[in-house]
Amino acid sequence: MRNVSLVEQAYEIDPNALVILTEPNYTRKPSDNSRSESNFGLVEVDESMCNLLNSRWLNPDLVDHVLGDVVSVPLAARITLSFLYCGVLTVKLNGEKLNRDQWPRACNHAASCASLSSTTDSIPENMDYVWTWAKELGTGTGRNAENFFSAVGMAAYLAAGVTDQEHLSGRTPTVRFTTVSRRRVPLPLHSPNAQNFQPDFIALPSSAFISDRDETRMNEYQEKPSALGFIETHFPSLFEPYSRLLSAALAPTDSEPSGSYAAQPRSTHLNDAHPGPQLLSKLEELSTQLKMNQLPAPPAWVSNAVEKHRESRFLDMSRVCFPNVLLPGEGERTRMKVAMIRCSAQMYQQRCTQPWLRFSLGLMATKDELGLLRVDATGMEDCVFRKDTGRGVIEAIRLLLGIMLATDQELGHHPAFSLRDAEALSVPELDATTGEKRPAPSTNSDDQPDFKKARTDGASPSTRDPPPPAKYRFREVNFVTLENSKRHLPESSVSTDTHTRYYTKYLLEHQGSLVGRCTRIWCAYKEVSGSEKESLASVHKIDPDMPIFIGPYALKFYCADIKSEAYVKDILRVAQKAQDEGIIKHVLLPTDVWYLGKISDVVRKLKNVATKPENTVLEIKDREEIVTISAFKRTLAQFETGYEFYGAIVGVLKAIGELQDAGLIHRDISMGNIILSDENYANPEKKRDHVHIDFGDGKSIEAALVRRQPAPMPSSGGLHDLDMTAFIPESVPKLANPVLRTSRGVQMAPKKSSERNINIPAGTTPFMSIPVLLGMQHSVYDDLQSTFFVLYLSILTYDTPAPNCYPEAPRTTFQHWPKQVQEWANDSVSLQQLGIQKERFFESEADWLVCLIDNGLKFWLADPVDRTLDECHGAALLEFQQAIWTKVPKSTSRMVLFEKLEVKPREVAAALEKVVEIYKDRLS
Repeated sequence: MRNVSLVEQAYEIDPNALVILTEPNYTRKPSDNSRSESNFGLVEVDESMCNLLNSRWLNPDLVDHVLGDVVSVPLAARITLSFLYCGVLTVKLNGEKLNRDQWPRACNHAASCASLSSTTDSIPENMDYVWTWAKELGTGTGRNAENFFSAVGMAAYLAAGVTDQEHLSGRTPTVRFTTVSRRRVPLPLHSPNAQNFQPDFIALPSSAFISDRDETRMNEYQEKPSALGFIETHFPSLFEPYSRLLSAALAPTDSEPSGSYAAQPRSTHLNDAHPGPQLLSKLEELSTQLKMNQLPAPPAWVSNAVEKHRESRFLDMSRVCFPNVLLPGEGERTRMKVAMIRCSAQMYQQRCTQPWLRFSLGLMATKDELGLLRVDATGMEDCVFRKDTGRGVIEAIRLLLGIMLATDQELGHHPAFSLRDAEALSVPELDATTGEKRPAPSTNSDDQPDFKKARTDGASPSTRDPPPPAKYRFREVNFVTLENSKRHLPESSVSTDTHTRYYTKYLLEHQGSLVGRCTRIWCAYKEVSGSEKESLASVHKIDPDMPIFIGPYALKFYCADIKSEAYVKDILRVAQKAQDEGIIKHVLLPTDVWYLGKISDVVRKLKNVATKPENTVLEIKDREEIVTISAFKRTLAQFETGYEFYGAIVGVLKAIGELQDAGLIHRDISMGNIILSDENYANPEKKRDHVHIDFGDGKSIEAALVRRQPAPMPSSGGLHDLDMTAFIPESVPKLANPVLRTSRGVQMAPKKSSERNINIPAGTTPFMSIPVLLGMQHSVYDDLQSTFFVLYLSILTYDTPAPNCYPEAPRTTFQHWPKQVQEWANDSVSLQQLGIQKERFFESEADWLVCLIDNGLKFWLADPVDRTLDECHGAALLEFQQAIWTKVPKSTSRMVLFEKLEVKPREVAAALEKVVEIYKDRLS
């Protein structure tokens, strides 16, 4: 376990290297022609990313923790000694170059420093030892960092193959570093808010590099020779043992190891992972072997892996896209902070396109330092070390070789997810997802801080800017497999199987956040077996040997704050009990819940996460990975008629009342958390579908997707997602002592400090109530006001009713909100200021009502030309407003608003339902 006492708060990021975005996240990103050559390289981040960077932790043991099981310190020490013999490294002591007899002691000292860095915060690094990398490797900065990483990583593998095959543990290179040519546009298949630059280099699966090209798409490959040619030229003694074997034309065999080396990555024992008193003697023994050139030949499985790596010299450009990036890297000549900012921005893009990640890794490099970043749901860690120290040499070897040999899970892939092959058509321009046009790259090296002039002079445009492939090939989630031993609800065992597996049809929602809840939702089908499978096969006349899945279900994966009330008091269990007692009817609750583990245990492995590190003012907020399964429903955006839409709003109001009866408040009512009851299948007569599924062996097998039993609700819709739900607080503002809010701010009777409620706001910003934004305690009333904002914003969001495609993926809806409304989601403004802005807006009908009429979408208008709001929608909106607010005239154009804090949700529901019934024919 790691020692939390080693954690320190890292240095603050220079704000001059950032561009803080103030554009709301809830609007479609417009074309911005202001991004020019002079802006190239500036990193655009929102306030949350800026806060993340400035609250990260400095962990000196990060390399050991991430890759220690891949490359141990003793193995790195033996590689270091080999590097000294072949000229990759040199070392001096007190300014004097050491002779060969002194090299083992220098390597042993380096190993000790590296080992101590992961066990103590006091590292006795002897600066009299100065290590120097061969000048042929270059400075390792900018895009040249890829050359340094590839050469050192592959050289380390060659050295390990002849000096310590056992500690390679049967691993072969599965990852390869590369650069791409289209530097000034985002990497393909990026998210809509991508940066206007690509990573300096990326790590891709080795499978992206091939030896034999497809003759039907020869223009979709770039020649990318491996680092082996460079090593053979500049460090021939390191490559010589392999040259003999490769020149003997070994018969092509499976490159996987066999015999004693076959298999699973070795579980490294403590005496193998860290240097002990025997390491020096073993290094001296190895030194003797190196002097006499008496090392054993590398085993066949190592030589075959080297040969395959050398022959795979063509990069398949259809694989160069964000879903395939294993980790991004950034290089700067001297500015490590800038490299860190740029790298974190690219890691965010990686996370947006890879929902199967448990954590993300990133690399940084300058001419003097290397760095590793890791981000998980609890925050960001970084580890930076100098390349010219003993510790730095050992850590560099462990880092670069470790990445090349790491498994997907060691690089962040969540073990519950398995992937399948997928394709996406290319577009004429890689910027198509953002709609932005950017100027062509300048050939002036002064205008290109991250380019070398030597790379542009004399190069043809086709060389620098190859055409995109016809389609991109990548991976997406195929199965989610959950251990039944980690099932939290229901309490009684529902299966004798050890695991439950879900086939994912498509990803419905992905927040793409690096930290926090990291919510992801799939449309999924559960695999059935035993008697359940026999019954379904009989009812639906399916071959009993065919795999059968039942659904659709909403599979939700998120990370809950373990200090939140919903987690601590197990709100889901409370709500389930209330539903069993008939109290809750309009809330869709999950049928199954899994607790997969706390991030402190499954990722960080900290000894005591509850202890706040002495060197930081920030506490480590631990989170639990949770998976919930519920009936897959249509969302509010998929309403078919106005009557169904309002029926769902009424259902939400009834759900708020039912939660109140159970002593709960939802606290996160938004468009996304409202679902429709009816499961109107696009093809109602078709009770099953047949699909071809890859079960992991590369072969596609036919399987049946069978419809589950319906899960109806009493009204047309209601609520789901109780992640933010809490018990109703004992003390909330009462109507007898009203809170008066005017355009001048908040006016209320002062309270004694002991009586003040400390409120941590929860909710989705545009839908948050005015009292919550102004810092008041959450109450049932706030859920009502949030529902009103859902109704108001729906008129600005949804045009014609969505075509019925259930249960297939719904259409994407882009918000084109007017400026006054966009400001409700402004991340750069305090919540209190947002509350004041929203309050002023609704004090004036000339603001909120005229804005709605001027910007409302066609479906809601009686006459789109004359901009007249349809009578039925206007009546519903005004009835809702009058039910939750009391208006007192202030002037001819403004009102003072009083919240009706004691209004009952069922009263509001009844008032709205009455209006809806009056206009039922028009709404239908």
